[in-house]
Amino acid sequence: MKARTRRRSVALVALGMVGALALAACGSDKKESSSSSTPAAGSTADKPKIVVGSGNFPESQLLMEIYGQQLEKNGYTIERKPAIGSREVYYKAISGDPAEINLVPEYTNSLLSYVVKLKDPNATITAKNVAEQITALGTALPATLVVGTPSTAEDKDVIVCRKDVADKYSLKTLSDLAKVSGEITIGAPPEFETRSPFGIPGFKELYGATFKSFTPLQIGDIPASLSSKAIDCGNMFSTDPAITTNGFVSLEDDKVIVPNEAVLPLVTKSVATADVMAVLDGVSAKLTTDNLKEMLAKVVNDKQAPDVVAKGFVATL
Repeated sequence: MKARTRRRSVALVALGMVGALALAACGSDKKESSSSSTPAAGSTADKPKIVVGSGNFPESQLLMEIYGQQLEKNGYTIERKPAIGSREVYYKAISGDPAEINLVPEYTNSLLSYVVKLKDPNATITAKNVAEQITALGTALPATLVVGTPSTAEDKDVIVCRKDVADKYSLKTLSDLAKVSGEITIGAPPEFETRSPFGIPGFKELYGATFKSFTPLQIGDIPASLSSKAIDCGNMFSTDPAITTNGFVSLEDDKVIVPNEAVLPLVTKSVATADVMAVLDGVSAKLTTDNLKEMLAKVVNDKQAPDVVAKGFVATL
């Protein structure tokens, strides 16, 4: 009797050990399954891949690198599509269905004017300062796009002329230029021919200017075309170091046809999470006109690669 009881006790203990091992195995499987199917909050697995693009000019490529590198620094996977083309080209890429890019550097007034005139070519843009432009963009942009917080960095379209041309015709303002426009060959990106207000139609309507001829050029070719006297005046960006380096004369926009132009990112809502926008806003908080000019001078004058210059700035963020 005692022997049977002892054997039964041994058997029960053995069964208990098998059951405990089975339960432990089940618990282990469950834990591993949960871990593999649900990434930890903030891990790379739950962050969207972001395709960043730029316009076909050095400043846009520099800003694309700054935004992209800061996102990479915060754990995002970034694909780059630099120098896509003019706004007419890259806006289609970011607003298409599906979008080809998710983020592109933009400028408050130029973006607002473009989006509004896409819907109504005869529309008048009344927003002049950055706050008004951001409010207007909230209504004008399609539901698939948002903008980040604007930086204090500003870059405007300007008309510059060679010093000898400015001296010959006493050019200080765009009104001065309009008076002698029949003697002037002007160079600018191809879209300048049809843009308004800052373009040939706008200059004719607002300043009464009719130029001798128009030469379509890539924005990067305008300084050399001015220096070689292929053109007399050209459309450049106010932060371009080539203006100072070459002694070009920037003409005052005395009728203020170009309002504020704050730098900010244009982003597809598909990737515009709270974390993404916080990262981009952090860039905007540190980006100024002065440091943008300094960085752009390194790219244009010193021939440093945009990604190298951007890396130095991102390291300070």
